[in-house]
Amino acid sequence: QGIFGMGLKRRAATLLAGLVWFCFTLLVMGLPGTRAGSTEIFYDQGKIALRAPAGSGYEAHYTFGEGQQEYNFALLSDPAKARRGEKYQRFELRPGDCFPMDGWNDCEMDRERFEMSSRPRQKPAGRQCYGYSLMLADDFRDVHPTNTDLGQLHQTGGPSGSAGGLKSFPPLVQIGAKRGKLVFKWHRLTGRPDKVRDETVERTLIRLRQMKSQWTDISFCLDYQEKHIKAWVNGVEKFTIKENPVNFMPQETYFKYGIYRSFVSRYQKRAGELPRQVVFYDEVRRGPSLEAVDIHKNPSLPPLD
Repeated sequence: QGIFGMGLKRRAATLLAGLVWFCFTLLVMGLPGTRAGSTEIFYDQGKIALRAPAGSGYEAHYTFGEGQQEYNFALLSDPAKARRGEKYQRFELRPGDCFPMDGWNDCEMDRERFEMSSRPRQKPAGRQCYGYSLMLADDFRDVHPTNTDLGQLHQTGGPSGSAGGLKSFPPLVQIGAKRGKLVFKWHRLTGRPDKVRDETVERTLIRLRQMKSQWTDISFCLDYQEKHIKAWVNGVEKFTIKENPVNFMPQETYFKYGIYRSFVSRYQKRAGELPRQVVFYDEVRRGPSLEAVDIHKNPSLPPLD
């Protein structure tokens, strides 16, 4: 009985070791048919989505809405044009690109967008850092007083209110084109959670003309423990906001990127139809430190392809 028991233990140990190695292989190499560290397009309920590459801090990026067009998104492969590696992403938004989704309709809310929403979401604790590379097409025009956001840190389970007479679920951070500049906007939210007051704190990151046909590397960190917000452009620190990133603790936060235009009627009333906008993204990362997301602070980070 002792010998038989020892045999069972050895077989169990062998099986456990094999299971551990199989899980490790899946984690490092990915599912069969995929390349380790590779961004790949797939479709979620008929909508385009991306499998995020290993090392990005994400698992996947999803789009939402019915009626998306082929020109809205492309995953391109060209090492001469990518920020690093081979692959990069192209977003295009044209007048009228508003896509109804479950529980929300951009077309009825004076908005247009094509954005990727990243998973997994994060708990608002400790230090959360985000980084990405952004390039504007040479013919890019900002459409102030309509807002053009090119990166957001949003929240679930946060407060609600109104903006411009419409229902609003404010994000924590919006990075957008405004009056010839790329502006970092932190939402200082106060008041009642169901009727929140939204005071936007703005800081300039870079001039838009410097971003046309040229990559710009953007990183920012929200420190929920030490209670401050910092941002960097091309490895240079731009500002520190010495306040708690949240006054209403959300359930989770998540990064969104692409092109999002809100209050499109403001531009239409002044200048007519909004122009087409084209932007490019690469090196979309998140992590617990600046070194995990900023290629200037940590050049050893591998390219995200």
